[in-house]
Amino acid sequence: MSQPNAHGLPQYLRKDDKGYFLDYWVEVNGLSRRKRVRLGQIPVIQAKKILAEHLKEIMAGKYLADDKPKISFSEAADSFLAFSEARKKSYRRDCVSVRALKSFFGARPLESLTPGLVEDYLAFRKKKAEERGRSLKGSTLNREMACLKTIARKAVLNRQITRNPVEGLKMFREVSRNRTLTSEEYQRLLDNCSPHYQPVVQLAYDTGMRRGEVLGLKWENVDLKEGVITLKSADTKTQEEREIPLDEDLINLFRRIPKVLGSPYVFNFRGRGMKDPKTAFLKACVRAKITDFHFHDLRHCAVTNFRKSGVSDTTIMSISGHKTYAVFRKYDRIDREDRQNALAKVRRFKDLKDTNRTPAVSVSVQ
Repeated sequence: MSQPNAHGLPQYLRKDDKGYFLDYWVEVNGLSRRKRVRLGQIPVIQAKKILAEHLKEIMAGKYLADDKPKISFSEAADSFLAFSEARKKSYRRDCVSVRALKSFFGARPLESLTPGLVEDYLAFRKKKAEERGRSLKGSTLNREMACLKTIARKAVLNRQITRNPVEGLKMFREVSRNRTLTSEEYQRLLDNCSPHYQPVVQLAYDTGMRRGEVLGLKWENVDLKEGVITLKSADTKTQEEREIPLDEDLINLFRRIPKVLGSPYVFNFRGRGMKDPKTAFLKACVRAKITDFHFHDLRHCAVTNFRKSGVSDTTIMSISGHKTYAVFRKYDRIDREDRQNALAKVRRFKDLKDTNRTPAVSVSVQ
């Protein structure tokens, strides 16, 4: 029977240059057979936890981790994409990440991945980008590492591997964008948009709706009488129903949009539902001489304008669909005007305080 060894490990747990492993005996047809189950290069705490989970089976002489073909990274990635297509709004982005990950990890056994190997992947991605004269942002690499983590986590849940080989992987620090439009810039942008595209930009700017929510908007979701847009859970990124208010300007905007026979979509181009119009938006920005501005920044504009108008954070979040305050804060841009207004408010407070100060009364002593 296995006994505590030089490493000071408990019974049935061993370690060699390949990492930790379970070491015990089983009875097969009246004969004793030694069984070793590799755990790999994992922390000792995790190894002891695995031992504790299987201690009863080991003491009963049962087989653990029957030998079976090791799942490759590509197989696990395909399994994850099937899940993503059925359950996630970010399926298209996941496809991009998986394609990049497969180009490096490919047919490697998923359980052979290590944080060190992931660092090699990051170096590989940066080198490939440099060869094409491009540079990869930390946010792009973070999306790919997050996808990799999810693939491994799903594989553990599906009993395809026994541990997450990339657990504890650190992400790059991301710098949030800080770009909103002035009133003059926004008007220039609208003036330089094509007529069929102007309502798309205006709705995103005024409400903070995501691009996919705007382009996928159907007439059945728009109630001009009540002055609301109702997005169903299937229409939102967070998969939660959301109600967006419409003022008189937006109601008139919808009234001017012609309905296309046979199309349920609000925004159409040449009789078809409008696709992702990145080129049209970029051209409008160029004509308007607006630099470093993305369509998604219109969402930042909306949240910031709501806040400057005195709308409470919770109300803004209910309109924009932000689920956490931490993410919401990234969309609320504090600019120079806010800081100057803050100082002006303090100055008015001080002046009022000085005006209301009670004059000192002198008392003579007899």
